[in-house]
Amino acid sequence: MPDGISDAVLDRVRHFTIGFARAGEAPAAKGSGVLIKHGELHGILTCAHVDKYLRQLKQPIGLVRLNRGLAQQSGTLSLDEVLTYAAGEAPWTKRGDDIAFIHLPAHLVGNIAKDSVFLDAEKNFAKPEPDYPSSLIQVHSIFGLVEQFTGATTRQRGRATTLLKGVLTSGVLRDLDALTATLECFEENLPDLPESFGGTSGGGLWRVYVRRRADGGFDSVHHRLIGIASSEVQGAPPRITCQGMGRIEMILKGVCRKMSGKI
Repeated sequence: MPDGISDAVLDRVRHFTIGFARAGEAPAAKGSGVLIKHGELHGILTCAHVDKYLRQLKQPIGLVRLNRGLAQQSGTLSLDEVLTYAAGEAPWTKRGDDIAFIHLPAHLVGNIAKDSVFLDAEKNFAKPEPDYPSSLIQVHSIFGLVEQFTGATTRQRGRATTLLKGVLTSGVLRDLDALTATLECFEENLPDLPESFGGTSGGGLWRVYVRRRADGGFDSVHHRLIGIASSEVQGAPPRITCQGMGRIEMILKGVCRKMSGKI
């Protein structure tokens, strides 16, 4: 896929994406999430297995804003201070529930919203396809951290700094239904793909429409979240299995019912 198209897709989806990092002396990418709001609720949509792993660390989790380039970040989230609503239990399977919503308090929402965007879930659910789609380029991509691409840790003045990398993975959409969706990576991208997509779990599966400009460049003109990456199937090319729209709607509506009167 031409770099110009990838850049246009990335410029749209990175603002809704957050990364989770293990903090401390050996930082590393440990999951991804999509910033989302549903009515008055604000939080992070991710996988149940990601939330469970992060809570087992028993320490604050680094929040990585993936739209800030190489800017140093030090924001953290203490999971013992927030509520998570999850569906699915270990051992997670490709066809089973593996979805979670981490409810964020107002002060943290305000801090994150300074340079990131919470996707409006209700608008996302109801959003129609764009007019004249045949004149646009349809792209399906997953965006999130990849642990394999974690850089070396440097230490200066008692502070550990590690480069974490967000990766946009595009491919062909397979097996789309209400519960699951599968992205099959492009074969031509095999030399650049990681051996494992660990760290991408919780990242969004996006459908983005791109328009070619008169000058030959590209602009994204329409986006929609259609899944949450949850597992991978090794192969040539590999596939990433995602939680589908039905599961996303289920968890968000369930949270709204439980939080009614408590917002």
